[in-house]
Amino acid sequence: MSADRRYGAVREIHLPVSQKLVVFEFRGSSLTMRPDGMAYVYRLQGYDADSRVAYEGRVEYQDLPLGNYTFQVQAVDRDLNYSEPVEVQLSVVPDPLRQALAEALSAGVGGEEFVGQSPALRRVQEQLRQVAPAELTVLILGETGTGKGLAARTLHQLSPHRAASFIQVTCGALPEPLIESELFGHEKGAFTGAASRRLGKVELASGGTLFLDEIGDMPLSAQVKLLRLLEEGTFERVGGERVLEAEVRIVAATNRDLRQQVQAGTFREDLYFRLQGFEVHLPPLRDRLEDLPLLALYFLGPKAAHLNKEVTALSPAAEAALMAHAWPGNVRELQHAIERAVVVCKGPVIQVGDLGLANASGHSPHALEPVTLEEFERRYILQILEQKAWRISGPQGAAAVLDLHEATLRSRLKRLGISRNS
Repeated sequence: MSADRRYGAVREIHLPVSQKLVVFEFRGSSLTMRPDGMAYVYRLQGYDADSRVAYEGRVEYQDLPLGNYTFQVQAVDRDLNYSEPVEVQLSVVPDPLRQALAEALSAGVGGEEFVGQSPALRRVQEQLRQVAPAELTVLILGETGTGKGLAARTLHQLSPHRAASFIQVTCGALPEPLIESELFGHEKGAFTGAASRRLGKVELASGGTLFLDEIGDMPLSAQVKLLRLLEEGTFERVGGERVLEAEVRIVAATNRDLRQQVQAGTFREDLYFRLQGFEVHLPPLRDRLEDLPLLALYFLGPKAAHLNKEVTALSPAAEAALMAHAWPGNVRELQHAIERAVVVCKGPVIQVGDLGLANASGHSPHALEPVTLEEFERRYILQILEQKAWRISGPQGAAAVLDLHEATLRSRLKRLGISRNS
């Protein structure tokens, strides 16, 4: 018996190290005596120093360390006739569930919270409180940098499954051939490079929340399997034939117009309707400017403490410049602006010039040029690329400033038609 599973006459078994008890059962027969009178000589090579004898046809091993072993057993009757030896190869390997879960959780971000008291933000918080106890699928909509990931984590913390896992998958950061394996896992040999079974994020999030960020970038082939998971609660690993079940709450997010994608044929209509169980719209920063001073101080404090600098406030002119800025990158852009200002300021108060905002001034807020949300995003990404001399990767690249995976940023550049000659 292993992990509540009984193996038959197998030649090789792979067990996770978390499986504390391994039981071998065997039975011999003889023409001269009853089966219950047989003796057995056995040895677990790699663990037992010498052969041992059993009379019950069952032996147990506990807490085997990582490694490869060979269990060998022979039946012996009262005339000392020995059977041919039978062998089973046993490999004790790292627990794939624990290993994958640790990796997935370490990739998450915690310690964040919504900051502000604006009516727009309060409406969002109330929506999250209302839907958290339900088992509805939730679709979070909002521009880049509005805090969709934070909303998803807040929803999980408010839900009855808060003690279970919160697993995030950024769909736009994964190449199309790998996203199904990332979500649903794969079996050994499913494709070139699949040297062992790998558990997907759906299994890791079982009993908890699976957050699918940038759902609009999910390829159609994966959308079919996701729809099946939402409707039936079942899935199959890549290269596998066994139908698996997973009780997991799906929370999706996007900054794209899924209805337009449905019309364009790049997003399944049935999946779109299935994701619409409950929609939460996050307001852009320009629609809750009254929260901006609180947000600025919220980002200022930790950065100043990290740098051991006594920066405590913004000058009236700097605050006015923040209020006048368009903020196409929303809260994320504000965070980068404040953290940059803390780094370069030479006194306890941040000045306008420390912010590094284009056309920053201390005058009254001006009317925003009426452009689409997509054009806002395009202009902001172009601005960051130009500041970084079109360097995308690395700690000082545009992807790091935008808090995006490099592959995600390249995907957005392609979608928005951005090139160095733009």
